[in-house]
Amino acid sequence: MYELKIALRQVLSRKKQTLFAILAVALAVAVITMMMAMISGFQDELVTSSIENNPHIVISPQDEEEEVIHLYRYTSAMISEKEGVIAVSPKYLGQAALEYRDNAEGVSLQGVDPMAEESVMRVNEDVVKGDLMTLVHTRYGILLGDQLAENLEVNVGDQVNVVFPGSQTTSFKVIGLIHTGTAADEVTAYARLDSIQDFFNEPGVVSTIGVRVADPYQADIIAGSIERETGLDAVSWSEANAAILSLLESRAIFANIFYFLIYGIAGFGIANTLITIVAQRTREIGILKAMGTSQKSIMLVFLFQSMILGAAGLVLGTILGYIATIALQSYEIEIPQETYFGLQTLPLEVEPLNFVYAAFFAFIVNILSGIYPARKAAKLDPVKAIESA
Repeated sequence: MYELKIALRQVLSRKKQTLFAILAVALAVAVITMMMAMISGFQDELVTSSIENNPHIVISPQDEEEEVIHLYRYTSAMISEKEGVIAVSPKYLGQAALEYRDNAEGVSLQGVDPMAEESVMRVNEDVVKGDLMTLVHTRYGILLGDQLAENLEVNVGDQVNVVFPGSQTTSFKVIGLIHTGTAADEVTAYARLDSIQDFFNEPGVVSTIGVRVADPYQADIIAGSIERETGLDAVSWSEANAAILSLLESRAIFANIFYFLIYGIAGFGIANTLITIVAQRTREIGILKAMGTSQKSIMLVFLFQSMILGAAGLVLGTILGYIATIALQSYEIEIPQETYFGLQTLPLEVEPLNFVYAAFFAFIVNILSGIYPARKAAKLDPVKAIESA
């Protein structure tokens, strides 16, 4: 096609303008792919954290005045037989104080069946010293969050006293330390379910029942089924983290606005380059039209130029974006855990679809940017164009 040849010649004849137009598109694509990598990584990390650091479903008493679940063994057995449920862990929760020498800290005591809790929560993945399974053979053993242990100045093998008004002070042996990277490390303490029930004088009851399901995205449906069949309150991870998920949706909206603005800036760069070419090539356009070149062909010349500039820019931008994202992945950027839900470093996720989306929209914007200059060139009067040159 001769229109393509003319377009290539005109693009190559203005090297500086062409370079700046290509760089404008490349930088836009690079910035957007990096932003998409950060948002994807942030979203994936939060969803994974919400799913893995909490039971997929938490069952508690329906009545707010009722603090415990009775007949929990029967209820747990019934829930474990439901389709889609892979593990169930009853748990007794209580607030108490831990004392070691002259140190004392308030804690959230979690009485658990070690094997059931491991199946639901994968606790051992966060254990940095010891083993959760040691609780199976240690009636008065306890695992502490590493920050809690540091505040108490205790280590594995030390004895700590658990104190609560109305309960007999009981000595527990520290058998492990846990690090989740969240604020829970300052207050969490795991012990055997029967030991905590005895300590609080609450035999035969639990506070909650945690459930792990095969497909976390089916947790809402299973939770609804459990509520209907047991009369208990069942809250899925997505319901419990509705605020976080809503935040992610809001971030996505603002990110899309940001993308639009960046693409718009790059598009104006392309349009400005093509308008300049039209102004500088007025005589050539007039000669082409005088020789019988149709308005359609003139438009195609400038649309091809827009496509060439856009294609070169998006290829370069994709390469730059990928290199920059990989570089940032290798260099861990620390972020405040309290601000970002316990995340320790800035998460980046390289997803091929992000590059496809960025390239696609950049290409569309570039074509749209070329329409006005193309129409302007096509409507030039050949006589006036030649005379004004």
